[in-house]
Parts: sequence; C-alpha cells; structure tokens
Amino acid sequence: MQKRIHNPIPSRFRTLAALLLVMGAGYFFMSDLMEGTLFQHHYWDSYTLQTWNWFQGRTWIAEPEKYEYLELAIYQGRYYLSFPPLPSVVLVPFVAVFGMDTPSNLIVALYGLVSAALAYLIMLRRGRTPAVSAFWALVCVWGCNMMFMTTIGGVWFQAQALNMVMCLGAVLCALEGKKALSTTFLALAVGCRPLSAVFLPAFAFLFAWDEREERGGFWKSCLAQWRCLVGPILIGACYMAYNYVRFDDPLEFGHNYLPEFMRAEHGQFHWSYLLPNLKQLLFTPVTFADGRLSFPLYQGFMFFVANPLFIVWAVRCVRNAAKKQVSAEGLVLAAGIVATLLLTCLHRTLGAWQFGARYTCDMIPFAYMTLADRGTKRPASWELALGGLAVAFNVYGAMYMYMYG
Repeated sequence: MQKRIHNPIPSRFRTLAALLLVMGAGYFFMSDLMEGTLFQHHYWDSYTLQTWNWFQGRTWIAEPEKYEYLELAIYQGRYYLSFPPLPSVVLVPFVAVFGMDTPSNLIVALYGLVSAALAYLIMLRRGRTPAVSAFWALVCVWGCNMMFMTTIGGVWFQAQALNMVMCLGAVLCALEGKKALSTTFLALAVGCRPLSAVFLPAFAFLFAWDEREERGGFWKSCLAQWRCLVGPILIGACYMAYNYVRFDDPLEFGHNYLPEFMRAEHGQFHWSYLLPNLKQLLFTPVTFADGRLSFPLYQGFMFFVANPLFIVWAVRCVRNAAKKQVSAEGLVLAAGIVATLLLTCLHRTLGAWQFGARYTCDMIPFAYMTLADRGTKRPASWELALGGLAVAFNVYGAMYMYMYG
C-alpha cells in the first residue's frame, strides 16, 4: 500500500496561495493584452505627483501647466491635488525608490490581491471552507467594478482600490474582536474615500451593542468604547491639519476648488442631484442589439448589474427578514449602505468615465460583511452562477474599456 504523504501546509493557506496565484496570473495576462502595462507608471497617477512634491518640501503642485489633464484644485493661485492624501502616504517608499516613475498599475493590482486575501480571511473567520471562501473572495474583488479599477493605476482607481483594502481590513478586525484596529482602518479609509466615515459610527454602535450585557447596559458600553476613538481622532487630526495648511479649512480636501465644481451652479453636493443620479444608478440598463452589448461609458449604469454582489446581499436581507432573523449588525450595515448610496447620489457626478458604477464599490465590503454572516455555509446554485457571471462580465468590461473605451 502506498504511504500517504503528509502536507505540512494547512489547506486554508494552500487555497489562499492558489487564489492569489490565479489572480496574479490574470492581472499579468490582461496587462499583456493591454500592451504590457502591468509594470508601467500611469499618467493619471497624480498621487505620485503629490508625493514627489512632498519630497521637494511642497504641499502644492509645482509646474501645474505640465499636468492640465489631471484634476487639480486651484486655491489662492496655487494648484493642489484635490483628493484625500492616504494613497500618497502609501506611495512614499515607492517614490523614494522609483521617483516619478512609480509602477502604479502594479500597485493597484497589489491592492486587488490584498483585498482578495482579506475577503478570503473574512469568510474563513465566519466558518466557511477554504474553497467557499476563495469563491466569495474572487467575486468580492473581480466580480465587481474593482476588477477594472485594479488594472489602471490612475488617481481615481488608486483611491478606491486602497479604500477597499482598508474597509475589508476593518471588517476582518471587527470580526476578530480587534475593535480599536477596526475603527483605525476605517479612519484610514476616509483618507481615500471620505464617505467611508459613514461606517465609523455604525461600527462603534455595533461594538457597544455587542458588549451591552457584560458592561451593564448599552450606554455604559458606549462609554467603554473610548479606545475605538483614539485611532480615528489621531488620524482625523492629521487629515484636518493637512487640509488647513493647504486650504485654511480643516474639512476641505480640495474637491470644492476644482474648476468644474466652482463653475457648477449648485457646487459639488446638492439635493437637486439626488433623483437624476438615483435614476442613473437604478434604471440605466445594459442593452443588447445587433449582436452586441451597449452601455454608457460615463456616469455608470445599473449598479447591481456591474456589481451583482448587491443582489446576493439584498436576497440575504429579505430572506433573513422573512425568517425574522434580522440582527443588529444586518440592520446597521444596511442603513450604512443605503445612507452611503444616497450621499453618493448627492454628488454632482457619479464617477465620469468608467465601466459600471464604480462609486458603489465603496459599499461592497459592508455588504460582504453581511454575506459572511453565520447562516448558510455554502453558496446556493444561483449564487455560484451569478458569481461566475459577475467575474466574466467584469473581466469583459476591463478589456472593453481598454480596447474601445
């Protein structure tokens, strides 16, 4: 009888390695079709530009006439990067090594791989098998617009890809009971996408709710969560100081000083944008005619078509409600997701040039947290099919945008 060989590496690590290997190969092969772009610097990468100017002792952008194609804010005659600064902080070691020629396309691909690893660990933490965890992790990152965004290292996509890393990190830490670290990750996420701040009070509430009995009541439990505020307060103070140095306003990251919003009648955020944007995200379809798909390349289309994870999330929410199994966690996360969607629709634009509805990717980590509840351990057949279609559709979308967008 042949002796069975013992593999010292646990199956959960082997499966994670296989997942990352497949995704890494996918990024390489796609970049090869995109003329070998994986290791290139992307010309939209204004985060590298900002970091380079930091190295020169400036908070503003020197020689702005060279960068007229970038979204730069104008304040008191100087030009500034108009986006929150965390991605530039992460780029400090890359700029130290590569200067202005950072491999920004590779960096966003790495964000995609880290996001997948975190999504995988989240499902493992909730008791899923390695195979099931790998399936959901792949759907979380490649079954949504993040697939396209992690192939292009431009400023928009760097911010959203790093935001997903931070938010999934916050979810994983929350599930592991590392509450202060969880809120710290969320505070860092605000430095990528400010609306991630919606989930800071949501998580603080959930932490207090979970400890209400052992702390002798909900309000006492709220007071006991002070450790969860230390990281966000320190990080928020850094953001506010940086904003004040640049714009004399601790709450201004710079977008209000973009020429397009300064020219707009109602500015960057306004109630009049809500209904048209909701209509765009909820009802603008993908059509099929003459043997080809057709969809808008600006402002997005139905967000749940490009990001079907939200369909699975919605079905799970309805199912739990029908079974009267609604949890505080599910309610609070749903409220945060709806609030984020509405606040997003108050913005003048929905992401301009894109495949799908990229702003809604900011909510995926929190919908994913609900999917990783303690209920069904294996995906249903329809979930497997939808997940596979989601990955295929978004891989198609990434290639379409490169060839025709």
